[in-house]
Amino acid sequence: MKHLLQYQKIFALFLLIALMPTIALTGDNADKLVKKIQKKYDSMKDVSISFTQQTRFGVTKTEQTFSGKLSMKKGNKFLIEMEHQKIITDGKSVWSINKLNKQVVIDKYRDDPKSFSPDKILINIPQNYNASLLSMEKNGDQEINVLKLIPKDVKVNYRWLKVWVSANDLLMNKIQIFDISDNLTTYSVNDIKFNQDIPDSQFQYEGSPDIEVIDLRQ
Repeated sequence: MKHLLQYQKIFALFLLIALMPTIALTGDNADKLVKKIQKKYDSMKDVSISFTQQTRFGVTKTEQTFSGKLSMKKGNKFLIEMEHQKIITDGKSVWSINKLNKQVVIDKYRDDPKSFSPDKILINIPQNYNASLLSMEKNGDQEINVLKLIPKDVKVNYRWLKVWVSANDLLMNKIQIFDISDNLTTYSVNDIKFNQDIPDSQFQYEGSPDIEVIDLRQ
């Protein structure tokens, strides 16, 4: 569940900025902002995001890089795929598959009331972050806006977020998170697809005879 909640938060951040990346650019008031998010989210059935994650650890100064894919469907259905791990939930159960150990741990899905999940996307961003436009960068012919979001809640486990948003199509292509342990994690978005009609069967674990099963739902 710990890894699921971690990636739910990252996924929700991807989704939120993909849906409404103009927090610091339009000057819209909070009511208009929420209405825009709601309209876009109401029309969304599912979404898939492929990404590359790079983490620089503050203490050891070492780096770790891997790629993955996040898929979500309304109803707290998630699929998180990485090289050696897969996490699936249908909103009732969570399957954590470790490909190296050939083991799957099954647990009940528990909705954390404090979690930042896409099904709770209709939040008032200006009340939760201080947002500012840091700079404008050039990437070939593309202009990139760099936003900085500082959480107002001092109890969260990160100090700030930076978001790179294309000025042309307003699509987010990178997120950087600096946490309280001085770890810097960068998520580069390779692709975002909405409303692909992902079947519910993708959010179920079919099982395999060579995988050890540990069921914690009892």
